[in-house]
Amino acid sequence: MELTFFGATGTTTGSCHRLRANGRTVLLDCGLYQGRREESRRQNSGFAFEVSEVEAVIQSHAHVDHSGKLPVLVRAGFRGKIHATHGTRDLCEVLLFDSAAIQRRDAESINERRKRRRRQSALERDPDEPPWLAPAALPESDVVPIYVEDDVRETLPLFARQRYGEWFDAAPGVRCRFHDAGHILGSAWVEAEITEDTRTSRLVFTGDYGRPGQPILRDPVPLCEADVFISESTYGDRSHPPYASMEDDLSAAVERLARRGRGRLLVPVFAVGRAQNILYTLQRIFARRAFSLEVVVDSPLATAATRVIERYSHYYDEEALSEVARIQAQGSASMRVRFTESVDESKALNRDPRPKIVLAGSGMLESGRILHHLAWHVSSEDTELLIVGYQASNTLGRRLLDGERTVHVLGDSYQVRARVTSMQGFSAHADREGLLGALTPHAARARALFLVHGENDQRLPLQRALVERGFARVEAPAGSSPYAL
Repeated sequence: MELTFFGATGTTTGSCHRLRANGRTVLLDCGLYQGRREESRRQNSGFAFEVSEVEAVIQSHAHVDHSGKLPVLVRAGFRGKIHATHGTRDLCEVLLFDSAAIQRRDAESINERRKRRRRQSALERDPDEPPWLAPAALPESDVVPIYVEDDVRETLPLFARQRYGEWFDAAPGVRCRFHDAGHILGSAWVEAEITEDTRTSRLVFTGDYGRPGQPILRDPVPLCEADVFISESTYGDRSHPPYASMEDDLSAAVERLARRGRGRLLVPVFAVGRAQNILYTLQRIFARRAFSLEVVVDSPLATAATRVIERYSHYYDEEALSEVARIQAQGSASMRVRFTESVDESKALNRDPRPKIVLAGSGMLESGRILHHLAWHVSSEDTELLIVGYQASNTLGRRLLDGERTVHVLGDSYQVRARVTSMQGFSAHADREGLLGALTPHAARARALFLVHGENDQRLPLQRALVERGFARVEAPAGSSPYAL
């Protein structure tokens, strides 16, 4: 057995891990790298391995940092199966089409700006100026998306839906089954049995491992014993506050907006998971007190994802089912929720002076409608920005969280006068205690544990802690050198 890590090593994006056994190749996840534009384009345009060798993909969940590169794989010739739970497959359909549309719109916008700059430069340029002084970084060739909607349409038929707990063959000698990871709808950790000659080894890949007590979803199923573990480490050196305190903090932010009677409570959200958790928590808050505030979900993607999640109520935990029944019986007229669809509806929100709670994507403030709301409101003291999810390095969300007082949004510079409040306890990832609690019981048997999907300030302290707890070998992969096991 051989493992090679082609993404999410020292970062939290681009999850893609190659498993080789019996001369066969399987991928664990196939995610987009998210970061600076040029670096992202370089990372996402191709693969550092032969796509023709890949027989199957085992997809842990639908978030694009784990699934968003599947259409690139298909465009490069992959025609094998993409194994996923029912929920993951349906959410991937929504997310991959959205990703393709974002790339197309971004390419169109960049190309139009380049054309304007070239025209302006041609008009302003002194005819006697030497050619080497002409404006740089204005290539004549257009930017093209790394994939488009047609690539997504070719990808979707390759999905093979699998039920939790049922074995399936990914390749000869490699059989797998999914267990509920409690991270988002349909998320799974992977148990794989790998048979080579007469030797059988068990591998566990956590994907993004959830945390107990998360709203709506069931708690993660405990990990089983294994010879080899691949674990996320997003919050490997951080502890989450309990959800009860997060609900109190969100309630306090709503109270501040209600007292002001003006301005915005802006909540950048990931369309899958975070948006629904925040809405669920707001429902609980408004059920206790009738705030005269409108809640707006300004994200067509979050709207589509919410509709998918509503179809899978059998994935909910008992608390969520009873809470939904209680709210329905009690009535929720005190909370007015509006889902926008059109761009015109989104623009109209910023012209409306009435106080509002606005949920919009994207979660790290790198794209989407939240940027337009931020451009309108970030310089106002009547605005509060709630950071409710992980913010990767070099993202606008991280810069705001780190206290930068001047930021660039959609090409313009703005002074930050808004209140920026961190509520990352809403995270759907296990924290340090959660990861240690899940992994430590298996230290005695495991031959090796690989930590991925975490920046080094989080995964290296976790690595040291796991060694102290008895793991014989704990690796923090960097680069794409293979590991023979």
